[in-house]
Amino acid sequence: AANPASLLHITLTGWATPQTEAHPRVYRMPGFARLSDGEIAEILSFVRSSWGNQASAISPAQVAAMRKQLNPQTIDATAFETPRLAGLLSASNADQVLRGMRLHLQTKALLPDNVGNALNCTSCHLNAGTVADGSPFVGVSAFFPGYAPRAGKEVTLEERINGCFRRSMNGQPLPVASTDMQAMVAYFDWMKMNTAPGDKVAGRGVGKVDPGIKPDSQNGKVVYVQQCAVCHGDNGQGLKHADGSFVFPPLWGDESFNIGAGMARTYTAAAFVKRNMPIGFHQKFPLGQGGLSDQDAVDVAEYFSHQPRPDFADKAGDWPKGGKPADARY
Repeated sequence: AANPASLLHITLTGWATPQTEAHPRVYRMPGFARLSDGEIAEILSFVRSSWGNQASAISPAQVAAMRKQLNPQTIDATAFETPRLAGLLSASNADQVLRGMRLHLQTKALLPDNVGNALNCTSCHLNAGTVADGSPFVGVSAFFPGYAPRAGKEVTLEERINGCFRRSMNGQPLPVASTDMQAMVAYFDWMKMNTAPGDKVAGRGVGKVDPGIKPDSQNGKVVYVQQCAVCHGDNGQGLKHADGSFVFPPLWGDESFNIGAGMARTYTAAAFVKRNMPIGFHQKFPLGQGGLSDQDAVDVAEYFSHQPRPDFADKAGDWPKGGKPADARY
Protein backbone atom coordinates (compact mmCIF):
# COMPACT_ATOMS: atom_id res chain seq x y z
CA ALA A 1 0.00 0.00 0.00
CA ALA A 2 1.15 3.54 -0.67
CA ASN A 3 0.14 4.53 2.86
CA PRO A 4 2.10 2.37 5.35
CA ALA A 5 0.05 3.38 8.41
CA SER A 6 -1.71 0.03 8.88
CA LEU A 7 1.54 -1.88 8.36
CA LEU A 8 3.29 0.22 10.98
CA HIS A 9 0.36 -0.20 13.36
CA ILE A 10 0.39 -4.00 13.07
CA THR A 11 4.17 -4.22 13.37
CA LEU A 12 4.23 -2.20 16.58
CA THR A 13 1.17 -3.65 18.30
CA GLY A 14 0.67 -7.11 16.82
CA TRP A 15 -2.32 -8.73 15.17
CA ALA A 16 -4.76 -11.60 15.65
CA THR A 17 -6.98 -13.66 13.38
CA PRO A 18 -10.73 -13.54 13.98
CA GLN A 19 -12.28 -16.35 15.97
CA THR A 20 -15.14 -18.06 14.15
CA GLU A 21 -17.06 -21.31 14.46
CA ALA A 22 -15.19 -22.70 11.47
CA HIS A 23 -11.82 -21.48 12.78
CA PRO A 24 -12.00 -21.33 16.59
CA ARG A 25 -8.22 -21.22 17.05
CA VAL A 26 -6.92 -17.65 17.17
CA TYR A 27 -3.42 -17.05 15.78
CA ARG A 28 -1.50 -14.00 16.90
CA MET A 29 1.47 -12.09 15.58
CA PRO A 30 3.40 -10.37 18.36
CA GLY A 31 4.15 -6.69 18.33
CA PHE A 32 7.75 -5.72 17.58
CA ALA A 33 7.85 -2.55 19.67
CA ARG A 34 11.02 -3.80 21.38
CA LEU A 35 12.90 -3.18 18.13
CA SER A 36 14.28 0.28 17.44
CA ASP A 37 12.68 2.66 14.97
CA GLY A 38 15.62 2.12 12.63
CA GLU A 39 15.38 -1.67 12.79
CA ILE A 40 11.66 -1.66 12.05
CA ALA A 41 12.15 0.79 9.19
CA GLU A 42 14.85 -1.40 7.64
CA ILE A 43 12.77 -4.58 7.94
CA LEU A 44 9.61 -3.07 6.49
CA SER A 45 11.48 -1.27 3.71
CA PHE A 46 13.09 -4.57 2.72
CA VAL A 47 9.72 -6.33 2.61
CA ARG A 48 8.13 -3.50 0.63
CA SER A 49 10.87 -3.65 -2.02
CA SER A 50 11.34 -7.43 -2.29
CA TRP A 51 9.53 -10.39 -3.88
CA GLY A 52 8.03 -8.22 -6.58
CA ASN A 53 6.90 -5.45 -4.23
CA GLN A 54 7.63 -1.89 -5.29
CA ALA A 55 6.34 0.25 -2.44
CA SER A 56 8.37 3.16 -1.10
CA ALA A 57 10.81 2.82 1.77
CA ILE A 58 9.79 3.58 5.35
CA SER A 59 11.88 5.96 7.43
CA PRO A 60 12.72 5.74 11.13
CA ALA A 61 10.85 9.02 11.56
CA GLN A 62 7.64 7.41 10.29
CA VAL A 63 8.05 4.57 12.77
CA ALA A 64 8.73 7.03 15.58
CA ALA A 65 5.62 9.04 14.75
CA MET A 66 3.41 5.94 14.80
CA ARG A 67 5.05 4.74 18.01
CA LYS A 68 4.29 8.08 19.68
CA GLN A 69 0.68 7.90 18.49
CA LEU A 70 0.09 4.31 19.65
CA ASN A 71 2.35 4.13 22.72
CA PRO A 72 2.54 0.33 22.28
CA GLN A 73 3.08 -1.77 25.38
CA THR A 74 4.99 -5.04 25.57
CA ILE A 75 4.08 -7.96 27.82
CA ASP A 76 7.69 -9.13 27.70
CA ALA A 77 9.56 -7.78 30.71
CA THR A 78 12.62 -10.04 30.43
CA ALA A 79 16.10 -8.58 30.77
CA PHE A 80 17.21 -10.82 27.90
CA GLU A 81 18.59 -8.83 24.99
CA THR A 82 17.89 -10.50 21.67
CA PRO A 83 21.10 -10.76 19.62
CA ARG A 84 20.98 -8.95 16.29
CA LEU A 85 22.29 -11.46 13.77
CA ALA A 86 23.08 -8.66 11.33
CA GLY A 87 25.83 -7.73 13.77
CA LEU A 88 27.79 -10.88 12.99
CA LEU A 89 28.68 -9.39 9.60
CA SER A 90 31.07 -7.02 11.35
CA ALA A 91 32.91 -9.82 13.16
CA SER A 92 36.56 -10.29 12.22
CA ASN A 93 35.72 -13.89 11.26
CA ALA A 94 32.35 -13.03 9.72
CA ASP A 95 32.43 -15.78 7.08
CA GLN A 96 33.07 -18.43 9.72
CA VAL A 97 30.42 -17.11 12.11
CA LEU A 98 27.88 -16.84 9.29
CA ARG A 99 28.59 -20.46 8.35
CA GLY A 100 28.07 -21.41 11.98
CA MET A 101 24.72 -19.64 12.07
CA ARG A 102 23.62 -21.39 8.87
CA LEU A 103 24.66 -24.75 10.30
CA HIS A 104 22.33 -24.15 13.24
CA LEU A 105 19.46 -23.09 11.01
CA GLN A 106 19.94 -25.62 8.20
CA THR A 107 21.63 -28.51 9.97
CA LYS A 108 19.82 -31.28 8.10
CA ALA A 109 20.45 -29.75 4.67
CA LEU A 110 24.09 -28.81 5.26
CA LEU A 111 25.17 -31.85 7.29
CA PRO A 112 23.11 -34.77 5.93
CA ASP A 113 25.77 -37.32 6.93
CA ASN A 114 25.59 -36.23 10.56
CA VAL A 115 21.85 -35.67 11.03
CA GLY A 116 19.89 -38.91 11.22
CA ASN A 117 16.41 -37.42 11.40
CA ALA A 118 14.53 -34.33 10.21
CA LEU A 119 15.65 -31.91 12.92
CA ASN A 120 17.86 -28.83 12.89
CA CYS A 121 19.57 -27.22 15.86
CA THR A 122 16.98 -24.46 15.71
CA SER A 123 14.20 -27.03 16.22
CA CYS A 124 15.02 -26.77 19.94
CA HIS A 125 17.27 -23.69 20.08
CA LEU A 126 14.69 -21.27 18.74
CA ASN A 127 15.55 -18.68 16.09
CA ALA A 128 19.13 -19.96 15.91
CA GLY A 129 19.55 -19.69 19.67
CA THR A 130 18.32 -16.13 20.11
CA VAL A 131 15.08 -16.57 22.13
CA ALA A 132 14.97 -16.21 25.92
CA ASP A 133 14.05 -19.51 27.61
CA GLY A 134 14.22 -21.16 24.18
CA SER A 135 17.61 -22.72 25.01
CA PRO A 136 19.50 -19.68 23.68
CA PHE A 137 23.20 -19.66 22.88
CA VAL A 138 23.85 -16.28 24.51
CA GLY A 139 26.80 -16.64 26.88
CA VAL A 140 26.86 -20.44 26.61
CA SER A 141 30.45 -20.91 25.49
CA ALA A 142 31.65 -19.12 28.63
CA PHE A 143 30.50 -22.11 30.69
CA PHE A 144 32.58 -24.71 28.84
CA PRO A 145 34.44 -26.85 29.65
CA GLY A 146 31.93 -27.73 32.33
CA TYR A 147 30.78 -30.71 34.38
CA ALA A 148 27.92 -32.71 32.83
CA PRO A 149 26.12 -35.11 35.24
CA ARG A 150 24.83 -37.25 32.36
CA ALA A 151 28.40 -37.82 31.17
CA GLY A 152 29.79 -38.01 34.69
CA LYS A 153 32.71 -35.80 33.71
CA GLU A 154 33.76 -32.40 32.44
CA VAL A 155 32.90 -31.93 28.77
CA THR A 156 33.99 -29.45 26.15
CA LEU A 157 31.63 -27.39 24.02
CA GLU A 158 32.50 -29.60 21.05
CA GLU A 159 31.52 -32.69 23.04
CA ARG A 160 28.26 -31.05 24.05
CA ILE A 161 27.47 -30.19 20.43
CA ASN A 162 28.22 -33.76 19.36
CA GLY A 163 25.92 -34.99 22.11
CA CYS A 164 23.12 -33.14 20.36
CA PHE A 165 24.07 -34.69 17.02
CA ARG A 166 23.93 -38.18 18.54
CA ARG A 167 20.80 -37.69 20.64
CA SER A 168 18.54 -34.89 19.46
CA MET A 169 19.43 -35.44 15.81
CA ASN A 170 19.89 -39.21 16.15
CA GLY A 171 22.99 -38.96 13.99
CA GLN A 172 26.76 -39.02 13.95
CA PRO A 173 29.27 -36.66 15.62
CA LEU A 174 31.25 -34.07 13.71
CA PRO A 175 35.04 -34.38 13.76
CA VAL A 176 36.19 -31.91 16.41
CA ALA A 177 38.82 -30.35 14.15
CA SER A 178 36.49 -30.06 11.15
CA THR A 179 35.76 -26.72 9.53
CA ASP A 180 32.06 -27.06 10.30
CA MET A 181 32.55 -27.86 13.99
CA GLN A 182 34.84 -24.87 14.34
CA ALA A 183 32.24 -22.71 12.58
CA MET A 184 29.57 -23.84 15.04
CA VAL A 185 31.87 -23.04 17.96
CA ALA A 186 32.67 -19.64 16.41
CA TYR A 187 28.95 -18.86 16.34
CA PHE A 188 28.69 -19.77 20.03
CA ASP A 189 31.72 -17.61 20.79
CA TRP A 190 30.17 -14.68 18.93
CA MET A 191 27.04 -15.19 21.06
CA LYS A 192 29.14 -15.18 24.24
CA MET A 193 29.45 -11.39 24.08
CA ASN A 194 30.84 -10.22 27.44
CA THR A 195 29.71 -13.21 29.49
CA ALA A 196 32.25 -14.59 31.95
CA PRO A 197 32.21 -17.99 33.70
CA GLY A 198 29.94 -17.81 36.70
CA ASP A 199 27.78 -15.00 35.32
CA LYS A 200 24.01 -15.33 35.42
CA VAL A 201 22.54 -14.97 31.94
CA ALA A 202 18.91 -13.86 31.71
CA GLY A 203 16.80 -16.33 29.76
CA ARG A 204 19.42 -19.09 29.77
CA GLY A 205 18.13 -22.65 29.27
CA VAL A 206 14.42 -23.44 29.19
CA GLY A 207 13.48 -22.80 32.81
CA LYS A 208 11.88 -25.42 35.02
CA VAL A 209 8.50 -26.77 36.03
CA ASP A 210 7.64 -28.45 39.31
CA PRO A 211 8.55 -32.16 39.00
CA GLY A 212 5.93 -32.83 41.63
CA ILE A 213 3.16 -32.15 39.11
CA LYS A 214 1.65 -35.53 38.25
CA PRO A 215 1.30 -35.94 34.47
CA ASP A 216 -2.01 -36.90 32.89
CA SER A 217 -1.26 -38.35 29.47
CA GLN A 218 -4.92 -38.44 28.48
CA ASN A 219 -5.28 -34.71 29.04
CA GLY A 220 -1.94 -34.34 27.27
CA LYS A 221 -3.45 -35.89 24.17
CA VAL A 222 -6.33 -33.42 24.32
CA VAL A 223 -3.91 -30.49 24.67
CA TYR A 224 -1.84 -31.85 21.79
CA VAL A 225 -4.86 -32.04 19.49
CA GLN A 226 -6.02 -28.55 20.45
CA GLN A 227 -2.71 -26.71 20.52
CA CYS A 228 0.06 -28.70 18.81
CA ALA A 229 -1.27 -30.86 15.98
CA VAL A 230 -1.86 -27.92 13.63
CA CYS A 231 1.92 -27.52 13.31
CA HIS A 232 3.37 -30.87 14.36
CA GLY A 233 0.75 -33.11 12.73
CA ASP A 234 -1.99 -35.39 14.03
CA ASN A 235 0.54 -38.18 14.40
CA GLY A 236 3.55 -36.10 15.39
CA GLN A 237 4.90 -36.25 11.85
CA GLY A 238 5.60 -32.52 11.51
CA LEU A 239 4.63 -30.20 8.67
CA LYS A 240 6.48 -30.13 5.35
CA HIS A 241 7.05 -27.71 2.51
CA ALA A 242 6.10 -28.89 -0.98
CA ASP A 243 9.77 -29.81 -1.56
CA GLY A 244 9.74 -32.20 1.39
CA SER A 245 11.72 -30.05 3.83
CA PHE A 246 10.14 -29.43 7.21
CA VAL A 247 8.43 -26.23 8.29
CA PHE A 248 7.75 -27.62 11.79
CA PRO A 249 9.63 -30.64 13.14
CA PRO A 250 8.22 -34.09 13.89
CA LEU A 251 7.77 -34.80 17.60
CA TRP A 252 7.94 -38.57 17.44
CA GLY A 253 8.70 -41.40 15.06
CA ASP A 254 11.87 -42.20 13.14
CA GLU A 255 12.39 -38.59 12.04
CA SER A 256 12.40 -37.19 15.58
CA PHE A 257 14.84 -37.17 18.51
CA ASN A 258 15.83 -40.42 20.20
CA ILE A 259 15.25 -41.48 23.81
CA GLY A 260 18.68 -40.16 24.82
CA ALA A 261 17.71 -36.55 24.09
CA GLY A 262 16.80 -34.18 26.88
CA MET A 263 13.49 -33.48 25.15
CA ALA A 264 12.53 -37.14 25.66
CA ARG A 265 12.26 -36.40 29.39
CA THR A 266 8.83 -35.28 30.59
CA TYR A 267 9.85 -32.35 32.80
CA THR A 268 12.58 -31.04 30.52
CA ALA A 269 10.11 -31.07 27.64
CA ALA A 270 7.42 -29.52 29.85
CA ALA A 271 9.67 -26.60 30.78
CA PHE A 272 10.41 -25.97 27.11
CA VAL A 273 6.74 -26.21 26.18
CA LYS A 274 5.65 -23.97 29.05
CA ARG A 275 7.81 -21.09 27.83
CA ASN A 276 7.94 -21.67 24.09
CA MET A 277 4.86 -23.46 22.79
CA PRO A 278 2.57 -22.92 21.05
CA ILE A 279 3.89 -20.10 18.89
CA GLY A 280 1.46 -17.44 17.75
CA PHE A 281 -0.44 -18.02 21.02
CA HIS A 282 -0.35 -14.42 22.24
CA GLN A 283 1.64 -11.29 21.55
CA LYS A 284 4.87 -11.94 23.45
CA PHE A 285 7.99 -10.96 21.52
CA PRO A 286 9.38 -12.47 19.34
CA LEU A 287 7.20 -15.48 18.44
CA GLY A 288 4.04 -15.13 20.50
CA GLN A 289 5.41 -18.19 22.29
CA GLY A 290 4.31 -20.05 25.40
CA GLY A 291 1.25 -19.64 27.57
CA LEU A 292 0.03 -23.10 28.62
CA SER A 293 -0.56 -23.78 32.30
CA ASP A 294 2.10 -25.79 34.15
CA GLN A 295 -0.27 -28.76 34.32
CA ASP A 296 -1.10 -28.70 30.62
CA ALA A 297 2.59 -28.32 29.75
CA VAL A 298 3.48 -31.36 31.86
CA ASP A 299 0.58 -33.36 30.45
CA VAL A 300 1.32 -32.68 26.79
CA ALA A 301 5.05 -33.26 27.37
CA GLU A 302 4.27 -36.62 28.94
CA TYR A 303 2.09 -37.47 25.95
CA PHE A 304 4.48 -36.64 23.12
CA SER A 305 7.75 -37.58 24.85
CA HIS A 306 6.48 -41.12 25.43
CA GLN A 307 5.42 -41.74 21.85
CA PRO A 308 7.54 -44.20 19.80
CA ARG A 309 10.97 -42.86 18.87
CA PRO A 310 14.46 -44.21 18.10
CA ASP A 311 16.58 -45.90 20.75
CA PHE A 312 19.93 -44.50 21.91
CA ALA A 313 22.56 -47.22 21.63
CA ASP A 314 24.88 -45.87 24.33
CA LYS A 315 22.23 -45.19 26.95
CA ALA A 316 23.84 -47.62 29.42
CA GLY A 317 26.76 -45.23 29.78
CA ASP A 318 24.67 -42.28 30.95
CA TRP A 319 24.86 -41.01 34.54
CA PRO A 320 27.79 -43.30 35.43
CA LYS A 321 28.09 -41.67 38.86
CA GLY A 322 24.37 -41.96 39.62
CA GLY A 323 21.72 -39.30 39.88
CA LYS A 324 19.73 -40.33 36.84
CA PRO A 325 16.52 -38.22 36.72
CA ALA A 326 13.30 -40.05 37.44
CA ASP A 327 11.83 -39.00 34.09
CA ALA A 328 14.65 -40.48 31.98
CA ARG A 329 13.27 -42.84 29.34
CA TYR A 330 15.66 -45.68 30.27
